[in-house]
Amino acid sequence: MNPLNNKEEILNAAQKESFIGKEFENRAGTKSTLLASFVSLIVGTILFLVELFVKKTWNIGLIAVAITASSVQLLYEGIKLKTVWKIIAGSIEALIALFFILGYIGQVIA
Repeated sequence: MNPLNNKEEILNAAQKESFIGKEFENRAGTKSTLLASFVSLIVGTILFLVELFVKKTWNIGLIAVAITASSVQLLYEGIKLKTVWKIIAGSIEALIALFFILGYIGQVIA
């Protein structure tokens, strides 16, 4: 058995294990971001509904924040992964978010 081959095998195995570990970290990071966005959307929806039913007013600022977060996520993934449908969906959501942002500004100014 050649000691040099053994060292190369150990190095290759370590590099492969390192790559698998980084891939796991990347997937965990993506899942945590998705979970955070989902939980934020739920909290924003609850706050919106509480204000709607208690004060009888619409706080479209919360809707704007939720849609903005979703559109940025879709656009980023679509651009990075070159997925056309995500780019289109993210762009549409961004336009809807802009509509709500402008509506919120109109509420605040009025």
